[in-house]
Amino acid sequence: MINYSEDPLHYKQLIAQINEEIDFSGYLTAQGYDLLKKSTGSQEFKKNDERIVLQTKRHPVTYFNRNDGSDKGRFFKFIHMRSGNFYEAIKSGLGAIKETYPAANTHTHQKIVKTFKSLEERYNINPLTKPIYLTEGRQLSMATLHSEAFKGRIFSAFHINDIGGRIANVALPKYGTDGNIKNYTLYNRPYRDRKDGKIKKFRLFLNERYEYLFVSNPEVKADKVVCVESGFDALAYHELHGLPKAFYISMSGHIDNRKLEQFFQWNTLVGGATNLPIHLAFDHDIEGMRYDLMVVRSWINRRSDRVFMELDWKRPNMQIKLNYHSGPLAEMERDANFINEQIASGPEGLALVFEKAICFKDKVVWELDLDKIQRSPKASRDYWKRAIGILSECFTRGTIKIDKSPNQKDWNDELISVKKKSRCQLAHL
Repeated sequence: MINYSEDPLHYKQLIAQINEEIDFSGYLTAQGYDLLKKSTGSQEFKKNDERIVLQTKRHPVTYFNRNDGSDKGRFFKFIHMRSGNFYEAIKSGLGAIKETYPAANTHTHQKIVKTFKSLEERYNINPLTKPIYLTEGRQLSMATLHSEAFKGRIFSAFHINDIGGRIANVALPKYGTDGNIKNYTLYNRPYRDRKDGKIKKFRLFLNERYEYLFVSNPEVKADKVVCVESGFDALAYHELHGLPKAFYISMSGHIDNRKLEQFFQWNTLVGGATNLPIHLAFDHDIEGMRYDLMVVRSWINRRSDRVFMELDWKRPNMQIKLNYHSGPLAEMERDANFINEQIASGPEGLALVFEKAICFKDKVVWELDLDKIQRSPKASRDYWKRAIGILSECFTRGTIKIDKSPNQKDWNDELISVKKKSRCQLAHL
């Protein structure tokens, strides 16, 4: 194997591949670990004095050892701590991801076979007939709900309460790229919790297949892809922009590599060989900004033959590392200079908020303080648009654009605010 110092990017990519592709629980079983217990999101294994807990909802899967506080991380850390050296761990990891492992098992008695019921049957999901939560709570028009993009893609889910009444929830389906529904999220008005008396949002995921996404009608010939956090933001954006020819993808909050993989599969399915512009319309807050950078990173790492982008997140600072596949130092200096020139020539005050990019011998590093950007309420949108625009122009050929709501935190709040102002103006006529 080549020395790490000769090509660190090569080894970073191998480690990422090992962490992404390994069947961690299967590997432990094959190594003689016994599965003690299993619950939603975690599995616990035992071997001698080791108690290894896998956090399986994370992707890549992470672990920790109950008996050793320093023994934690991802799969490569696990095998590295148990290998002779770094290169042996790489070799072992690459071999492990090629293996097929039997499923770990804790049961000691035969399970009762239950009659299968679909999600639609279990939760009384039917075509949308009660849109009150959408039209009153979310201020969406019937024209939007019946538009070509969203017609037939929103459902009602009826809950039968203790006294036989029917509560109509809204069900947003999560689709696979095969066109089939894999999961739903149910929504309704906030409710008061009987235990603590607090007002809480009502949102219910119907199964653990969280990686699938709510999307608009892929048959619509779109001229752009709009990526939002909530399905309601997609509907609100559609209404505020006059029902454009766009394809909408909702990430439903938290973003990870599985959701990003689904995102790019949809992007390819809808755009084909054409690189449709991607409009990032996430919330205008620190998490939304972080999601913007995660999409940019994933686009670059899938499409660029020049750089591999890493994000080092230590709230509220995001360190962007641009690792170069090859090429002279002059190429890195050119990109660093471009970033710094764009900062210098940007909107007033930008240079006081943004750090300069620094060029090292094998990478360019640019650190962004997201909290500092957010603390500039009047200019924060322009500043952030400039930041993503710099990365997009330099590394995505301008494919990715920022499309934040102009005044409110998200597009649904923007729609509610616009309609409220419109009613106030009419009341004063």
